[in-house]
Amino acid sequence: MVGPSRPTISELAIYDKWAKLVQSKLNRQLKLLVLGSTPEFRDWGYENNFNITVMDCNKDYHEAISREIRHKCIKENIIIEKWQDLNAENEYDIIIGDLAIGNIPPEKLQDFIKRVSVALTEYGLFLGKSFYANKTHKPLSPKQIVEKYYNGSPCHPYSAFVYDLTMNCIDENNMLSFPKQYAVLKELNKNGVLRDETFSYFQDVGWDTDMKFLFHVPYMNMYWLMADILINPQE
Repeated sequence: MVGPSRPTISELAIYDKWAKLVQSKLNRQLKLLVLGSTPEFRDWGYENNFNITVMDCNKDYHEAISREIRHKCIKENIIIEKWQDLNAENEYDIIIGDLAIGNIPPEKLQDFIKRVSVALTEYGLFLGKSFYANKTHKPLSPKQIVEKYYNGSPCHPYSAFVYDLTMNCIDENNMLSFPKQYAVLKELNKNGVLRDETFSYFQDVGWDTDMKFLFHVPYMNMYWLMADILINPQE
């Protein structure tokens, strides 16, 4: 799958590498906590014989997205709760979440990371992919993004647009509005810069209808801080 969907095969290969590192330390079945109901992670857990727990605050979404599970015989533990309310100690060997960081309110992020750290076993890992903002990067303008794509980009439109478009649309607090991204593309399409065929890739992802919330895009130093908290949650 291409973005803004869910984890790709190549991303799962990266997670495989880290899971094998944890497995090399432990001589037992690994316990996996999936933040959200991401089908790819749950199938991945099944294929690796992990004990799987899914944590999602939206029961209806969990039931709907579960239709996309490939291994219908998966046995899972389900927790209907917000991620930031995670309350476990030395329980999970791997905690994994696709774009989980950006969906945690910034003011609750450090407490969330502490909770993750406490919930992990001695050799446990938190595997969380998300966006980060680069202070030194000067993004192309929306028009330049599209022009560069039409000049022969080999990428899917989402992959070609997403980072610089994100950098154009975050506010002073590093919060991203998906409806704003959609509005920028819609205006480019209206003005004939973005072709209908290309715009169609962004018309059914829910940016303007379902994703009316702000997504946090922290600077890289916040990731280093989170890494320190994971190692020393009491400090």
